[in-house]
Amino acid sequence: MDRMVYINKNDEERVTEYEGFSTIKNNFKEIFDGIINVEKNNTNNENANMSSDTPAGQMMKFASETSKDYALKYLVTPKYADAHKEGYIHIHDLDYYPTKTTTCVQYDLEDLFENGFKSKHGFIRQPKSISTYATLATIIFQTNQNEQHGGQSIPAFDFFMAKGVLKSFRRHLKYRVLAYLESDYVEEANQELKDLLTEIIDSIEVTDEKKLILSSKLNLTMNEVEKAIHVAYYDTKYETYQAMEGFIHNLNTMHSRGGNQVVFSSINYGTDTSPEGRMLINELLNATIAGLGDGETPIFPIQIFKVKEGLNYSEEDYELALKNWDKAIKGELKYKTPNFDLLIKTTLTTAKRLFPNFVFLDTTYNKHEMWRMDDPYKYKYEVATMGCRTRVFENVAGDKTSIGRGNLSFTTINFPRLAVEAKNEILAENSNIDAQSLEDMAIERFFEKLKKYTEFVIEQLKERYEFQRTALAKQFPFMMRNNIWKGGNTLMGNDEVGSMLDSGTLGVGFIGGHNAMVALTGKGHGDSQKSYDTLVKALEVMNEVVDKYKKRDNLNYSVLATPAESLSGRFTTIDKKKFGEITDVNDREYYVNSFHVDVKSEISALEKIEKEGRFHELTKGGHITYVELDGEAKKNPVVILQIIKAMKDNNIGYGSINHPIDRCKSCGFESLIEIECPICGSEEISRTRRITGYLTGDLDSWNSFKKAEEKDRTKHGVSK
Repeated sequence: MDRMVYINKNDEERVTEYEGFSTIKNNFKEIFDGIINVEKNNTNNENANMSSDTPAGQMMKFASETSKDYALKYLVTPKYADAHKEGYIHIHDLDYYPTKTTTCVQYDLEDLFENGFKSKHGFIRQPKSISTYATLATIIFQTNQNEQHGGQSIPAFDFFMAKGVLKSFRRHLKYRVLAYLESDYVEEANQELKDLLTEIIDSIEVTDEKKLILSSKLNLTMNEVEKAIHVAYYDTKYETYQAMEGFIHNLNTMHSRGGNQVVFSSINYGTDTSPEGRMLINELLNATIAGLGDGETPIFPIQIFKVKEGLNYSEEDYELALKNWDKAIKGELKYKTPNFDLLIKTTLTTAKRLFPNFVFLDTTYNKHEMWRMDDPYKYKYEVATMGCRTRVFENVAGDKTSIGRGNLSFTTINFPRLAVEAKNEILAENSNIDAQSLEDMAIERFFEKLKKYTEFVIEQLKERYEFQRTALAKQFPFMMRNNIWKGGNTLMGNDEVGSMLDSGTLGVGFIGGHNAMVALTGKGHGDSQKSYDTLVKALEVMNEVVDKYKKRDNLNYSVLATPAESLSGRFTTIDKKKFGEITDVNDREYYVNSFHVDVKSEISALEKIEKEGRFHELTKGGHITYVELDGEAKKNPVVILQIIKAMKDNNIGYGSINHPIDRCKSCGFESLIEIECPICGSEEISRTRRITGYLTGDLDSWNSFKKAEEKDRTKHGVSK
């Protein structure tokens, strides 16, 4: 291998000798040998969603490892590359850095469905049924996924798909009426009836007035009209269920993402109160509960239910359901809010399938001043989240919305590293310092370092952004010409994307809040008020810097509670080599994610929610709070409703409820299974768990860091 392979031989300024070239070469050989031999190591298991054992997965890993090396050597300014390698920061998705891709986007399916969209080999016209809507949504997911390196999301799945439900209802009603008319399905009768139904039928719930009109115009009795409508309604309901079933199956079985992965897909829903939107949500939940073909839990799409006061939540409805839970889950109660019954159904779904998660639209920072209850397009003013946690809403370069926007890139700061260094520096400068003074001075030094590294990361993100701007629109043909990233359709193929990216976010992330607080004060923020206040102050420091540079550059910098997967162990490994093992700071295989209370902390679910709620407002680039239920949630779904209320009351922006789902692969038995199935004795057990926002059905694909973290997770009771 020769370095000259990687660069222009005429670029003499960039031709320097490798330092320790043989070491680098040997490291690559070791990594590549591991890929070839399909070893279960942390390189191959960096991403739990990737099938790294397969040929496509192996090729992805070969490309990924060499691409990271190229980016650090030739694209990233040395000071940023060094900080990454030394473990002060982590530049995410380095393997995609050379491609100039963005991370993720929220689709405007309304635009794509109404106006059609262009694919490589032709134009896709407007869909005519819910089945086609669902199929095309899957195709859009699959196609756009390969033009970005992160997740793909639909911000208002219920609103966007509802028209498909109505179109299917009209079609089913047309055929039922034609049968009554004993028509031979001649084209004239078919088209005439189709036009009539399009004009009259604007809902799957047909009013008596419109039934009379149909009776008159079609020369049918009211009984015949009502029967045709009744049958058409249930035909539509069944088709909608099948469409949602197919949608879920496709997103779990079509390995169309690089590396033999399925699409990292998310859907947001819950606030469409139309009969069509409600039917869509209901059948989606039914299909989720049913699971995949053999009853397995669907891993994708990540589902997010939008909780909104007056639409699907009220205190009055909550109290009514709590007092009459058996009737609530049977659908026998009448509620004040139109979609509260669907919220109840989500508790049953989450209890069995771990989805949906919940985003709370009434938190102070998730509200939009233009949102109106009676606005048919209110979804434009509702925050939507990417399943892992990415939040895109505020916008210095355009409208405040989640639609047609996404994250550009993000970089994470190593909190524990800064905390340990701060304390060591104060000790070195003051050998006789008392413990209290050491603690106080170390905290102040930590804030200084944090400010410096926040500025440092912002400049690094800006450098990457400037590089991304030089991408040509033709590099992302589907996303740009179909206006998926809003404004993209104004560009010609050879135009640079340039300022079109300004609506995207640039995330300044962090990891190890708990570990950093232990390094500074001896206690985590879940156990000490001083540590808690210190971590709050740390995030306030980050936000002050972010706000300053946001104004300076007119770019959407934001503080992000990083979704760390392989990073949780990478930083720990580097820090152990630098500082040695420090008890309760870096003595595990992983750092605790972002602002999360220590996973080992013996606290209740409600206490955890109360403690973490404050941090959500300080991490507008993305956040999530998990609780780990003790026992089988499916036996007690009312607990999930109580947790949803607690999250809503404590200003949580995005929350998720974890509990173990074990399933015997041999006989299908589902329960908590220790080692072998109690029914058939098989040890082939699928253990579905949440890793950093998404699910995996096999812990073998997890890296050792996240396996250690999962093992340490404390189960939370509900009461304090």
